[in-house]
Amino acid sequence: MRIDPSEYARLRSWFSHMVPKVFPSDLLNPDTHPIAVLDRMAVKTPAKARSGLGMAIGDVVDFTRDWSSSDVIACDHKLLQSGLPTLSEVRARFSKLVQRVVRRGHIKSDDEFYALRNAVEQQGADWADLWRLLEAYEART
Repeated sequence: MRIDPSEYARLRSWFSHMVPKVFPSDLLNPDTHPIAVLDRMAVKTPAKARSGLGMAIGDVVDFTRDWSSSDVIACDHKLLQSGLPTLSEVRARFSKLVQRVVRRGHIKSDDEFYALRNAVEQQGADWADLWRLLEAYEART
């Protein structure tokens, strides 16, 4: 979940948009608000802030995994209107499941297959290694 310095501001904005959707408002105060914590970190150590943002985005992806498709579509629409990546795009990029499969180098289950296929279809053919994993799994089943 590496975030390049050139994409930090855009993904920080995305995360800022998503915080109120996934965190209870009673937990969000000026000292503990995730964006405030992230911004304090960025002043001292930008690399740690990028790493922290990557982890936080991974958490948002996990927190939203049970959202209905209509909720995801509505969220995607609002994010697009704000000029930000959609939840679907970020899910594909930051999915812990997808990252686990990639690190392992093979697909173990249908759930992993479909998660990986969704990620590849959203990102396009640039993910040639992922296509190879999918094809290898299909050949085994």
